[in-house]
Amino acid sequence: MMLIIPILIAFGIYYVYKNNDGKIFEKNDSLKAEETLKLRYINGEIDDATYLKMMSLIKK
Repeated sequence: MMLIIPILIAFGIYYVYKNNDGKIFEKNDSLKAEETLKLRYINGEIDDATYLKMMSLIKK
């Protein structure tokens, strides 16, 4: 019974690793933020200065 828990944890880690193409940590959130910021800029919701300031914060 005690052996089942480590096996399930190992299987879970393997499953997550395989389903993410080996990329457990990805910069996907940053890319989404950049795209959202670009769309807001294109739609005129924010000005040039705000766009540049926010883009520099995202890329840090």
